[in-house]
Amino acid sequence: MKISLTLILAVICIVLLAQCYPEKQNISFDEEIPSRHLGENIDMKTILTNFNQEESEILSFDADYSVTGFVVSSDESGNFYKTLILQDKAVSPEVALEVKIDLRAYFSRYNLGRKIHLNLKGLSMNKIKGKFIVGYLSGNRVKEIPESLIKRHLIRTDETMELQPESIRFEDVTIERTNTYVFLEDIQISKEDLGKSFASEVYDQYNGERIIQQCNNGVSGKLVTSEYADFSGYATPAGTFSMKAVLTIDSYSGEFVYILNNPDDLSETNKGRCDIEAFKCPLNEVSENDIIFFADFNQLKSSKDIELQGWKNTNVNFLSNRFKKRSSNENTYVQISSYNSLEPVSEVWLVSPKIDLDNSSKEFLFFDSRATFEEGTLLSVWYTEKLEENLKYSDWKLLNAKISEGSLDGSNKIFTGSGKILLNCIEGSIHLGFRYIGYDPGASTTYDIDNIRILGKRNI
Repeated sequence: MKISLTLILAVICIVLLAQCYPEKQNISFDEEIPSRHLGENIDMKTILTNFNQEESEILSFDADYSVTGFVVSSDESGNFYKTLILQDKAVSPEVALEVKIDLRAYFSRYNLGRKIHLNLKGLSMNKIKGKFIVGYLSGNRVKEIPESLIKRHLIRTDETMELQPESIRFEDVTIERTNTYVFLEDIQISKEDLGKSFASEVYDQYNGERIIQQCNNGVSGKLVTSEYADFSGYATPAGTFSMKAVLTIDSYSGEFVYILNNPDDLSETNKGRCDIEAFKCPLNEVSENDIIFFADFNQLKSSKDIELQGWKNTNVNFLSNRFKKRSSNENTYVQISSYNSLEPVSEVWLVSPKIDLDNSSKEFLFFDSRATFEEGTLLSVWYTEKLEENLKYSDWKLLNAKISEGSLDGSNKIFTGSGKILLNCIEGSIHLGFRYIGYDPGASTTYDIDNIRILGKRNI
């Protein structure tokens, strides 16, 4: 039987071609992707660790590497824009990164929980305020991957996992959790932001920022919503709620913030609010005849002297931030701030010596405060009749005090009086407590406190 020369040549070509091209990897895709587009797969945590060890601010990938991640952001409701967030695991993630892509409505292709291979060859990475960002290098900036090249770098598998957000509290936040999917419960919108929309107030520019608070301890965080989100005009919840959100860092302020994928990720509990009601004496009768207690801090020579004069100066989270002695214009006061503390949550208490109210009547408290670099009200004043060794377990009662409001540029030079805080219905001895909760990076308002006094009428 004769075999044509053409047929023989065709067979030889097929054999040679099969030897020249390696077999495709055993991975299922929704489309045919050549294996050379995957490159060598490296653990995401390894890539980020290596970047941290580099001296350069931008790392460009020349080798054929890829990392695997799971999509935790969605632009379906318009709250994310050309930013795709991948964490390394669907459950209990360790690290995550942002991928800048020039693509709108990416949710239809890269849906929540979708397993993605990110080919890094030809891309660059930088780190802004603690979060890792991947994209195309343009000049000295990492920008969006052009739409025409997205499929080359973002290789979608046919696997979608059910994401399990990590349950956290605000005080659990660390830089390693940046860009991960989290769950918060028993929280509420702060009184200052109560009744506002998510992001459509007249003063909202690009984003709406709303303070959210935990019910168990009053520690706060920030919920950020884009003006362009479909739900920007919705009213924020009046009561307590839980929510699933992406924990990330604001690229400008460096604050930790929370971003919803859609409004359905927020679930109201129908339990009402959990505000702590301020203690109030029912009587209005006061006297300014006698000084029952007074502290102006002018005798302080150093911050260590605060405790030598009988005050407790305690960070209940066992961190280092404390009230400090400060002086200006021949006046001495105590100051607290989270700025540059590198502490995710500083809960600091300045607790007075024991104050006897048994031998007086018609008492009231008054003090001066001054806030600078306004980033939310972080200071409050309390009293307890029984001080425990662990301050958290003392029976603290909130006092209704006026606290200074600072300015964004730090120019506030004026102390604000607290107003008369009635104590005339309290008997026995008390301790005053000035409580500060701040963050770095995050809300870090600086406060000065001075001229703490209790006036009344001493019993003869």
